[in-house]
Amino acid sequence: MLDEELIPAVVVVSPGRADERAVPVHDRLLVGRECAGIDDGHRLLILDRMISRTHLELRLDLERDEAWLTDHSTNGTRLNGRRIERFVPVRLRPGDRMTLGDTELEFRSPRFSGEPDNRGPVPPGVDTTVHKAVVTQMVMVVGDVVSFSTIAEDTDDHVLLANIERLFAQLRLILDKHHGTLTNYAGDAFFATWEAGDAGEVAPAAARAAVSFAIEAAAMVPKVAATLDLRDPAGGPVRMGWGISSGRAAVSGLSGPLIAVLGDATNVAFRLSGVAGRDGRPEIMVTDAVYDAIGTGFAFTALPAIQVKGRTKPVAVFGATDAV
Repeated sequence: MLDEELIPAVVVVSPGRADERAVPVHDRLLVGRECAGIDDGHRLLILDRMISRTHLELRLDLERDEAWLTDHSTNGTRLNGRRIERFVPVRLRPGDRMTLGDTELEFRSPRFSGEPDNRGPVPPGVDTTVHKAVVTQMVMVVGDVVSFSTIAEDTDDHVLLANIERLFAQLRLILDKHHGTLTNYAGDAFFATWEAGDAGEVAPAAARAAVSFAIEAAAMVPKVAATLDLRDPAGGPVRMGWGISSGRAAVSGLSGPLIAVLGDATNVAFRLSGVAGRDGRPEIMVTDAVYDAIGTGFAFTALPAIQVKGRTKPVAVFGATDAV
């Protein structure tokens, strides 16, 4: 039995096995490979490369008799078999099991039972930070792997993931160089943004940075693709199409790291990325708003307007081939 005043809860490593061990939770416990800066009484180290340096956090609210689990990891945490969102606190009850890497943990306590209808994320208005929605001018770049659905159909999931991660890791390095923000991954799509000011027109610096990124990224893809196990349906290395648009967008944190960038310009960037590099079109396609914002410094080719799916008006576009 636990002495609730001294040790209100424990986390059991490898529950039900001969080598199970209990780790006390006094108020908070961080679990991971390193948990740098945390004293030994508040961390549980697990030497597993599949586990992040700081993978998850358990926090006890002793006044409310509530226990919370928050995932901070790269590879994710499962609670009773269900993957939870990153950075979104989820309530724990005694007997709950957490899986991280190849390790299973069980939360045990005579307290913190909670109610069944309170198992989800922190309810709105309960000591939570209010997410602010901002409407601002942005430049969006979306990179899309050509024929990805066909490639995925005949490729082992582990091979697919490992290769896309290698490709996207290089894209992140280039994105950082051009001061863009990785907003999200959407399947095989790489979605980056640049804030372009609050004025009615897009700031030229943001447009130039976005196009510069796309040009360098497009030049890098064939080099990395040649080293990957993935091949397109014709047997060649994978390719990507790039769509660039600009305009006003509503930006908000939906929950944790999930950022919503909503608006017509976002839709256009995704649609253009899905047609760029196909049917003789250039790999990089920009809207007229991006073209107008840049002025000189790049080589552009005027293209016929495109009627993208889901939009009533055609989109005036240019192909961007290289800096001049």
